[in-house]
Amino acid sequence: MKIRSIPYICLLPLALLAFAGVQAQSALRFSAATFDYGEVREDGGAVTCRFEAVNTSDKPLAVVEVMTSCGCTTPRYDRRPIQPDGRFELEIRYDPMNRPGRIDRSIAVRVSDSDEDIRLKIVGRVLPRQKSLEEIYPFDMGGGVRLESNFHAFAYVEHGKSVETRIGCVNRSDHPVLVRLAPVETSGALQIEYDELLAAGQTGDIVLRYRLAENSSRYGTMRDALTMVVDGIPSETLLTTQAIAVDNFDEAVDTASPKAQLPSTIVRFGHVAADSGIISQRVEIRNTGQAPLIVRKAESNIAAVRCRPEGGLMIPAGGSGSITVTFSPSQAAREGAFVSRVFVITNDPAHPMHTIRVNAIID
Repeated sequence: MKIRSIPYICLLPLALLAFAGVQAQSALRFSAATFDYGEVREDGGAVTCRFEAVNTSDKPLAVVEVMTSCGCTTPRYDRRPIQPDGRFELEIRYDPMNRPGRIDRSIAVRVSDSDEDIRLKIVGRVLPRQKSLEEIYPFDMGGGVRLESNFHAFAYVEHGKSVETRIGCVNRSDHPVLVRLAPVETSGALQIEYDELLAAGQTGDIVLRYRLAENSSRYGTMRDALTMVVDGIPSETLLTTQAIAVDNFDEAVDTASPKAQLPSTIVRFGHVAADSGIISQRVEIRNTGQAPLIVRKAESNIAAVRCRPEGGLMIPAGGSGSITVTFSPSQAAREGAFVSRVFVITNDPAHPMHTIRVNAIID
């Protein structure tokens, strides 16, 4: 397959392709619904193709709108009416920069004679360019040390298990440096491994591992924040990580498990005065499973919102219960739209965590 390194325009010839109705509801018939760019270079510049169509009706048509699934894909077309038997060209420009890998983008064409969009697609593959060390390790931690990321969010950590990730680092200076990771916020469950001495030009990994004991009583969000100290100087950029502690589900049986269902996952407090007292709403939780459902933890991501009970609620199979979400407008410390989240952790093996949105307008 030829590699295209300059802007490239491919015209799909009408003479070589039989017209097939991509959407039968519209009389605008495209010669093809998909264009394959093949292999293109990430640093080779934008590539362009054209989709061609014909107005097969006896009335003028107009393309009202063309929508793409990504900002990297730009349509260009003539907005004038398309006369009967008239031809229409839709030019699609795709920018591969910073998008290595597979190309798979959708295009929706809205025509004046139909309520349904005509669906087109571009596909292909972007060959990655050679990146600089600064691009591979974009986070400057000071002293010549750079990280490939300064945040990692794990999903669930089950009791008796561990989860692990590695974050790459490099010493871009011309001399060895001493590195230390100092805790700013700690969950007590994070283990860290790294090289404390990095030679000039050396790369390495920071290993971050959450581990929970089998008999742990920990549930809900665990968050850690670390500051990197390079040759005694702390970085202004924090390295943070978080995970959700849940039950061990190795022995769970689908047919005999609890199943949490929340009929509503939005709590709307509406307009509230900034100096008003605490207000509350109940959120129903149903157990549609075959075993007791236990709410292990109900927690908020902001001090102005609280939950009662915070944990320990047991709901029998086929039953229902509720938690109470309280909101203190005075603690929100701002007027206008207020948005928060409540996280409900249960022993439902299929869906251990549910998220409840909380919103209000503070006057």
